[in-house]
Amino acid sequence: MNRAVLICVAGVLAAATAFATGHNVYVLVGSTGSAHPWYSPNDGMRCQMLFDREKINYAGTITEFELEKHVYVGEYGNVKFYLCHTPLAALTADFKANYGGNTPKMVASFSTYKLPEVEGVYPIPMSETFDYNNRDSLILEITWETGARQKVTVLGGKLTAHLCYAYDYQAATGTVQDMGLNARIHFDTYKAVAPASFGRVKALWR
Repeated sequence: MNRAVLICVAGVLAAATAFATGHNVYVLVGSTGSAHPWYSPNDGMRCQMLFDREKINYAGTITEFELEKHVYVGEYGNVKFYLCHTPLAALTADFKANYGGNTPKMVASFSTYKLPEVEGVYPIPMSETFDYNNRDSLILEITWETGARQKVTVLGGKLTAHLCYAYDYQAATGTVQDMGLNARIHFDTYKAVAPASFGRVKALWR
């Protein structure tokens, strides 16, 4: 590779570093503990959590979503994480209706998922990003098939109809709870247009 090409590639890499930025949004509701979404008296859980647009107030690509855990650890099987826009200001007992006509996107899936042995925020490891429009509110949905009776406390506060859960990962309807959860949402945002090639360089824009 000649010197001119090396300089060109170095310049593109420098531009990528200069223009790529990240932003954390903190959704803080309170310090009350909730057993959901990580506790079920049976095998299985389906849980939707609503995060208000006004509390997020930022548009961009979500690359990491974190909840706030207080105590306990747990190991779960067939775990799936979804994100979805919704026009609703409160959840109903109908899981599908809560999407408001939108299609949820699976952002992570694990045959076995173990919560970290930490207190405070912990990342939900996303294998797919999610483009948030800052026009709608946001639903985080978690389903798991096995892992019953492992009680993990997640922190939040009282918000009308901001959580819906069922002790069955395939449930169509659930129980609505007046509980909103704390979260830290990480966005990757970009000020430049992604290059059409360069392979590894292009990946810096993702």
